Amino acid sequence: MIDLDRRDFLKASAAGTLAAAVGGRTLLERGEAQEDAADDGPPYTGDELVKTVCTHCSVGCGLHLAVEDDNVVGQETWDDNPINNGGLCSKGASLGHTINAEGRLKEPMKLVDGEWVRMDWDEILSEIAGRLDDIREETGPHATYWCGSAKHSNEAAYLMRKLPSIFGTNNIDHQARICHSTTVTGIANTWGVGAMTNNNNDMRHVDVNLIIGHNPIESHPVAWQHFQVAQQRGGQHIVAEPRYTETAAAADENYQFRSGTDVAFIYGLIYHIVENLGAHDEEFIEGRVDGFDEFREDVLPEYDLENVSDITGTSVDDLQSLAETLADADVSCVEWAMGGTQHNNGTGNTRAYAMLNLVLGHAAQSAGGTPIYRGHDNVQGATDLGVDAATLPGYYGLDKGAWSHWANVWSQTDGTSGEIEYEDLLEDRFQGRKELMEKNGITVARWFEAVLDDEWELYQPDPVRAAIWWGHGMASLSEYKKVRQAIEELEFIVNIDIHPNQISELVDLDGDTDVYMLPAATNFEEGGSVTNTGRQIQWRHQAVTPRHNSKKDWVIMQELAEELGFGEHFDYDEVEDITREINLGTRTIGYTGQTPERIKAHMQNGNLFGVEHCEADLDSEEVNGVLDGDYYGMPWPSWHDEHPGTPVLYDASKPPAEGGMDFRARWGTEGPEGQNMLRDPYEPDWYGGGEIEGVPQYPAFHTALPDDNPAGKTIPTEYAERDDVSVYDTAQALADAGHDIDPEEYAEYDNSQPDSPWGRGRARMKAWNLTDEYPAHREPAVTPRPDLVENGYACNERVEDHWRLELDNAKVQQDNLSAVDDLDDPFVLTSGRQVEHTGAGGETRMNESLAYRSPMMYIQIHPEKAAERGLESGDWAVVETPHAEMMMQANVTERVPQDHLFAPFHWSGVLEGEVLTDDLPEEWTPFVIGETVNSGTAPAYDRETQMQETKVTLASVTPAESDEIPELSNQQQSWQEDFLNRDRRS
Repeated sequence: MIDLDRRDFLKASAAGTLAAAVGGRTLLERGEAQEDAADDGPPYTGDELVKTVCTHCSVGCGLHLAVEDDNVVGQETWDDNPINNGGLCSKGASLGHTINAEGRLKEPMKLVDGEWVRMDWDEILSEIAGRLDDIREETGPHATYWCGSAKHSNEAAYLMRKLPSIFGTNNIDHQARICHSTTVTGIANTWGVGAMTNNNNDMRHVDVNLIIGHNPIESHPVAWQHFQVAQQRGGQHIVAEPRYTETAAAADENYQFRSGTDVAFIYGLIYHIVENLGAHDEEFIEGRVDGFDEFREDVLPEYDLENVSDITGTSVDDLQSLAETLADADVSCVEWAMGGTQHNNGTGNTRAYAMLNLVLGHAAQSAGGTPIYRGHDNVQGATDLGVDAATLPGYYGLDKGAWSHWANVWSQTDGTSGEIEYEDLLEDRFQGRKELMEKNGITVARWFEAVLDDEWELYQPDPVRAAIWWGHGMASLSEYKKVRQAIEELEFIVNIDIHPNQISELVDLDGDTDVYMLPAATNFEEGGSVTNTGRQIQWRHQAVTPRHNSKKDWVIMQELAEELGFGEHFDYDEVEDITREINLGTRTIGYTGQTPERIKAHMQNGNLFGVEHCEADLDSEEVNGVLDGDYYGMPWPSWHDEHPGTPVLYDASKPPAEGGMDFRARWGTEGPEGQNMLRDPYEPDWYGGGEIEGVPQYPAFHTALPDDNPAGKTIPTEYAERDDVSVYDTAQALADAGHDIDPEEYAEYDNSQPDSPWGRGRARMKAWNLTDEYPAHREPAVTPRPDLVENGYACNERVEDHWRLELDNAKVQQDNLSAVDDLDDPFVLTSGRQVEHTGAGGETRMNESLAYRSPMMYIQIHPEKAAERGLESGDWAVVETPHAEMMMQANVTERVPQDHLFAPFHWSGVLEGEVLTDDLPEEWTPFVIGETVNSGTAPAYDRETQMQETKVTLASVTPAESDEIPELSNQQQSWQEDFLNRDRRS
């Protein structure tokens, strides 16, 4: 085993891990698991190379697929893609294995009398639509649940929201709910929109980067090349984590704190920066931030260093040292992923991270802000395009204005023949139920409660009777045992995916739930755009026709909509028609200028974009469709088809026409206490016309539509960039053009100046619309510190109608205080990622190459604690929480502190020791299976977003008895032995 006390060795080990993870050319050799993902010899490239984008994490790595006779026969690096420079991790290097996987869904199937029976597409879609219509007529559309996917293209994701909208329900969600919904809400309520402020490449310029709740070497390994450049230039990466991750080994410094204490940890840093060092940026705060004085007076005194040290377990010296490093930096950023979001106060965590950045004045600039790393390849795009229970595409919300806008778009688009009015949506599609039309839907985090309808009160007229799952694995959900119960209670469930995933494992073959399995094409068998974590949009070209009898996602949606009776709203001729409809309608966040033609031109000419800033620096104005000054992928907002994109959000150091802007003025011009919510005037270097003033958002910028070109300028987007007109002039022009705008409401904003359509506002430290107006430390629902619960750090109290369900974290916490007493010497259990797997593992554990590389679900435990229990690596152990008794294999390592455990969350096929895959068809059985850690996580959820709390619970560990050990396949056991031997040799 690795001796983790030797830091220098660990740094070398981490570098080796990264090198092994990053592959290049791959030649597909079916039937053999390859220990090395890359082939050093010349690749067999086939007849053509097709540029495309990896389908795993959100870095957005480009690659070439080698195609011969309509078959993917290998892959090559795409060396001049500015995002990844040709690098691929082990997942990206094995994509061809997924396309050609034997275990793919090949035909439409239905479970009949315990057997899987093939059906024709027409027959199965007609039957599904008929049953959905029956529920609609008998109960109402609210009795259905729809789950989309962060794996969809932007076009499919957009249609995934449009489809249930016209069916008549907001019961639609996707993976972002359980990975970054707290980021979106927390950051959007701090400085404008809830997205990464910069991009992967901008990490090359970091001075100091605080990485908290993220392990990029495993979760986003190819992005680490940019981190390494920063280190070579003298920049520092500092990891703050409960455990010693691979990233911590490669970082410059590492600090540990107890899982679930992020707000207190960050506040301790702010306390030292403000009260002891006086290092906060007073000028930045005065001119661009609201709420700091109140925060300093009313909130910060509670989080002195001694109290924070007690809460977090981090020493005062360490808190001071980290705070001083951040304060000494020229610019710093705060980076996080799901380690920071999946908590009962995850929204508070993300807001605290941003507040630290604001206090230092390091926001809104290159190498500053918050580089937030999303999980799946298109979780950013799917979130932007409304696969969400609380919003329509583009974060428009659910009020009458939002529905009216999208009815207008769906009628005016050239892509379809249908027309629909707001009243049609209300009276016909939502059956006149305005309260349901404007009400947040059921989330993926707790969908099962809406089926079971027993423990918690349900705030819609009826329970859910049927569910449609489209590209979402079940094992990533908490309360996994309830997920299984809900599947068994549904009348029918539809699973549309590349692989059968966990639905095939959880369904009772002899039960009453009818199950439909529809084979979806992979993203390489259809065209469409995808948005990476840095808001950069790329195009996946179709490489081959769909394998077997699978169909493209958007085509299935077309055909299902036709069967449901509203096909005229989905009769697109080509996928690019959907992109243009997105350009037409999604104006709030600027998915406007990224036309299919521009996206493809960027892909075709990746060599024209610099790696440092992803900017095209050309000798002429336009080369092959790429404009001088374009940023690769036109990171949103790109307000029109001449706008270059916005590489760094809120960066006021450049003109708006070149991607500059201020904090979004989304709070209005005044706060509830009469405070000014617009930024103070300033004189930027780029502007020779005097002062730039704070102004509100431009009227109708998000609803005014162009006359012909879907990506064209409108009055507000054109006027915003001009320096000879004002917000008032814009309002007057809109009124003259027939818009319902009163220019006098904007009369005081008559200073002619260039702006972003978002206006020029202030960031908020106080979010008066949230329960915790300032973030507060709240103990995990299952906590090792009941004394802190009693001393004012309890979970939020009961809430009625929280996404149609009762939420009572305080009760859950109190119930678990006594349950914890039954655990023997419990640890804090947290979870995370493995480089070889993604999500719920439904795809990667069906990939022979990846399954061989990582064949074991494990529980990491400290050597001293393992020795006390008589455990060695590979031994089976019972991991018991208040909610489940799980069977896992020990991974003995000093990467976890003595009071913590860690388990990866990509596993399924075993539930509390029971093997669930024995009755699966052989080709549907994953190569490797393991216990689902989310059967034992806490049943608590974020107060604002219903994010699940999967990052902290308590668990005991004891050796398993021989009769408790689940039976794994001989192949998996053999691979595990190889895996353990490799680990020992390392």
